[in-house]
Amino acid sequence: MDSFPASAALRDLLASCLKFSGAPSVVDMDGTRRLAHGLGLTEGQAMRVLLARGIWPERFLRSRESVSEETLLRLLSSRVLIAGCGGLGGHLAALLARSGIGCLVLCDPDIFEESNLNRQRFCTEKTLGHPKVEACRDGLREMASYLEVQALPWELDEDNLPGLLKGTDAVADCLDSLDKKKMLERAARNAGVPYLHGAVARHEGFAFLDREGSMMSRLYAAPETTGGNMNTTGLTVAATACVMAALLVRSLGREADNRDRLFHIDVSLPELESFSLS
Repeated sequence: MDSFPASAALRDLLASCLKFSGAPSVVDMDGTRRLAHGLGLTEGQAMRVLLARGIWPERFLRSRESVSEETLLRLLSSRVLIAGCGGLGGHLAALLARSGIGCLVLCDPDIFEESNLNRQRFCTEKTLGHPKVEACRDGLREMASYLEVQALPWELDEDNLPGLLKGTDAVADCLDSLDKKKMLERAARNAGVPYLHGAVARHEGFAFLDREGSMMSRLYAAPETTGGNMNTTGLTVAATACVMAALLVRSLGREADNRDRLFHIDVSLPELESFSLS
């Protein structure tokens, strides 16, 4: 980005779009899009140019006291694969989009059904019968036009996972089946990609971030004996997705590494606790 305009030149270019409410300088969405068009960039790339020169996109201004410029730049440069776009996956995708993740790859072969309405972020009465990845993609674009989204209505397997994981900074496990979760963890380990696990049942949710790819076998030693569908509520799913998003954002932003810790949430109390697995 060194060949792009310096801070002073950018301020001249965006003079009508800049807002000054003290430090830092802030540019609105129209200005970001104008910059992207003028420099032949995507909207996300334009945001990175601005942040690197101390100019904040207005959409992230309220995050400034919690997220540094350096962290947000890392998030905007990150690519995350989300396996499963129903309950956990939909809520997680929305949280990551609002947090500044630059690219999301969505994988889910299913369509929305009426029983999904109680907990799945992008399931509405209008999207019933529609592919989950398409509804999720369209909803994300409405809240974060800067976000690069790839929607793949695929069943993940050992053949397509290596290609999907290439160039990915993390993979989020939002699948229902324990066998598929273990398959995803193995593929992430082989690709050297951090693996974010999430699971829900009734009022309880579990999450952990693993860089070594060995925690699933330690937590779930027995083979799967029942189907993956578990009764749960929107509260449980949304709360667990929040924990997952926090783990991933802090890791990708290099703010903290909570490896070897299992987080457990019980929304019936409510209570959040963590356990060391080392």
